Amino acid sequence: MIKKTIIVLAAGIFLLVSGLIAQVPDARRTGEEVLYEALLGAKGFLVVVESNGCTQKESFRVDSQKNKSQDGSLHYAFTVRRIRPDDCKGMPEKVIISFDLEKDLGIKGKFTYSLTNKIFPARAEEDSLYSIIEKYFSFGERGSKQKEIAPTVRTESRLASVLKDELSSLGLTVRSELKKAMIFAIESEIARYRQRGDQARIAELTEQLKKFQSMPDSEFPLPPEEPEMSGQSILTPPGPVLPPQVAEAQVVVTGALKPGTILEVSGMTKSGPFYHLAGSRGDILNRLKPGRKYPVLLCLIYRREYFGQIPNYYVYLAGIKEN
Repeated sequence: MIKKTIIVLAAGIFLLVSGLIAQVPDARRTGEEVLYEALLGAKGFLVVVESNGCTQKESFRVDSQKNKSQDGSLHYAFTVRRIRPDDCKGMPEKVIISFDLEKDLGIKGKFTYSLTNKIFPARAEEDSLYSIIEKYFSFGERGSKQKEIAPTVRTESRLASVLKDELSSLGLTVRSELKKAMIFAIESEIARYRQRGDQARIAELTEQLKKFQSMPDSEFPLPPEEPEMSGQSILTPPGPVLPPQVAEAQVVVTGALKPGTILEVSGMTKSGPFYHLAGSRGDILNRLKPGRKYPVLLCLIYRREYFGQIPNYYVYLAGIKEN
């Protein structure tokens, strides 16, 4: 009798633990994927999943259930299923996978859709989809807050003498540093799109990277002394900005700066501008002390794809502006 009771309890515990495991993300388990986050939009949807280092878009299949209502309207219920377990030995991490409704699922026209996958409500991290949206966009009732207008980035009408002197005396060195900054920017973008599993964008960026890696330093363009867009707001398409455009900003230094740091600048709002440091002139970073503000000159070298017209650039820190 006791033995039978123990067996029943053990079986119950096993079923309970198995059920709990099935409710959390697990890159090694196939079948319906438990998600960390999901973002649904007009063109497609993004899902945040667990990865052990080898999870890609091809690791998943999207099943769809098509329903037609009496009025003729269509609704699709999608389920993301993992078909390839991720048995790699990397540290578990969250990656973003994107699915285009037309390109990936072959669905277009008028319809509604939903996602049936379970969401595991883990603690929202700083770079989570929800945290990013919460940080840069206002929530609340309509009319409760004045809508922020994306600020414009304006070029300098002329190069400050501190930068002009650098370009004339150290032109090749500056070209080399700008080229390295551009390579850093593109490599960062490749890493960003690799997390999303966007192979088409990765292939396009890889070609860009090869182009700049093979370019002699002497051929990388310098900012023009008299910018074509002198004093005008910048509205460039995503990708390399050539020649680089010079913009002024006041940087608030709160800690050590290095490539990859998002510069904190005066006037920055939820709508930007956002400047990702990709490179700098000589040892200028050592001259910027925490707790102080500096008027600086930035070379905009690469515009990131981002929401709407919000300015979001990789930049080369070219100099500290003269008073």
